[in-house]
Amino acid sequence: MDYESRDKVEEAYKWDLTSRYKNDNAWEKEYKQQLKNYKKIGEYEGKVLESADTLLEVLNTFFAIQLKILKIYVYAHSKHDENVENSKYNLMFNEALSLYYKFIEASSYLKPEILKGNKSTLDKYLKSSKLKKYHFYLSKLIREKEHTLSENEERIISKLSSTSDLNSNISEVLTNGIIDYGKIIVDGVETVLTNNNYRDIITNKNRNTRKEAYNMMTSSLKKYETLYGMNLAGSMKFVKNLAETYKFSTVLEMDLFESNIPKEVVSNLYKTVEKRLDVLRKYYLMIKRSLGLEELECYDLRAELVNDNLTFTIEEAKLLLEQALGILGENYLKILNKAFEERWIDFGTYKGKTSSIYATGNYGDHPLVLTNYLGKFHDISTLAHELGHAINFELSMIQNYHDWGGDLLTAEVASLTNEILFSDYIIKHSKDKNLKLKAISNLLQIIENNLFGACMEGKFENIIYEKLENGEEVDALIFNDITYDIRQKYYMDTVKLDDRAKTTWIRRMHYFSPYYLFKYATGISSALYIAKNIIENKNNMKEKYLKFLTKGGCDYPTNLLKEIGIDLTKPKVINEAIDYMDYLIDEFNRISEE
Repeated sequence: MDYESRDKVEEAYKWDLTSRYKNDNAWEKEYKQQLKNYKKIGEYEGKVLESADTLLEVLNTFFAIQLKILKIYVYAHSKHDENVENSKYNLMFNEALSLYYKFIEASSYLKPEILKGNKSTLDKYLKSSKLKKYHFYLSKLIREKEHTLSENEERIISKLSSTSDLNSNISEVLTNGIIDYGKIIVDGVETVLTNNNYRDIITNKNRNTRKEAYNMMTSSLKKYETLYGMNLAGSMKFVKNLAETYKFSTVLEMDLFESNIPKEVVSNLYKTVEKRLDVLRKYYLMIKRSLGLEELECYDLRAELVNDNLTFTIEEAKLLLEQALGILGENYLKILNKAFEERWIDFGTYKGKTSSIYATGNYGDHPLVLTNYLGKFHDISTLAHELGHAINFELSMIQNYHDWGGDLLTAEVASLTNEILFSDYIIKHSKDKNLKLKAISNLLQIIENNLFGACMEGKFENIIYEKLENGEEVDALIFNDITYDIRQKYYMDTVKLDDRAKTTWIRRMHYFSPYYLFKYATGISSALYIAKNIIENKNNMKEKYLKFLTKGGCDYPTNLLKEIGIDLTKPKVINEAIDYMDYLIDEFNRISEE
């Protein structure tokens, strides 16, 4: 589904934003209205703890305004990502961000004012029946007391934070819009190389094509590495300074605190994974053998291991997803069908469209999925992933708005479970040897990418923040060296490293969201545990999981996972995931040799 421009994409394959706003003019009208309306939150300053009724009123007002601003933001962000070079939607996106930060600044007194209350007052409000729906929200807030600044300081932080998204925006516009990567011949067709289609080209069965795309991409990015380095370093320094300002000893401590995630979750993950690098080595050797190579290069790691020309229309993808995810029940399938019929999904790929693939949404409207669908098997798997997020958003709308949004630690569970169920269905039901192998290799890539790959990328982040917290300076050259060293450790003697691999950090937009990457690794481990139990009909897992999907953020994420039998402070679930990867490698080797 590669197009010259968005205008060429069929309407049925574009997402429908009109349920939010009929058109841009309607958005503009609402935006101007909320530019006035957000100031209402300031009327409660100095009065928040006057009574339970007043506290209820201010919280209701706060979340009602926030909900409207989020809707404005989601629409503008979606239009922006349709074409990151479109100046009109860049402006709309920045206006939406600006409005959000103005609201944050105007309401910055709220948390400090609540936390000024003495223990008896706060305990009384926590027990008040009037404030019952805000019990978890308030208990979380009270827990933050020692890390909350004065009202004046919170205002200053709000002002400074209003530009914090500029770093990620600069990287995205550079990577997806400004840089000209050149043209490449792919399967006999001259193709403009973009950050979007690179993901697909690097899987091409022609090794020379993969190598050329890899060289073109890395050479183009290297020209800008100094700028990228300054940009990322600036973003990470800002976060480090923010952690210090809020009296956290490290950025990791700050990131884990709000969600009450034990540090043992992170240390256990890295310790367990790095003890099992032999399985990663076995995986690379499987790739090497399958491709018939004497030496495995970096540009070979995503190569298609199964020689076929299988492509799937969007309609065929829908049918396969219905069959694979039918195990989750009638209601789940009903929502899945709505996603296609009501045009929740944006499929087309073209120059200018963001390379990001994601699900998003705002409370009260249907979720949205942005993908770059090219008809390959892994595109269906990616679609399953994002629909997992979307259906999770939809199901959790039974919660109140302030308890709707799930934590990042649990978010990836819903999406990765879908991918596992999809590939497992194909493995078990397909009579086509190549398709079966395709499904196994896809599942192996998902596990490798989300478990070992996320830990490898996350290690980079750990080291950089540690350097910054020790008062050291960082730049592109340091980023390059750290990237190379980590890859040497994880690749061992199985992958030939070259200097071009040093700049792979540039394309990782995750670094602008601190400590996001390790949550992919815990997510895939949890998802494998859940999927295995659903498939084997054990531990009443399907019912537990469907209930889990409705919980949103009504409790701390590790508590929600423990309800379905997952304790991420212990190595069991992670080791079981690696064991399953080991089993799949053997299965791939066995079936390919039949």
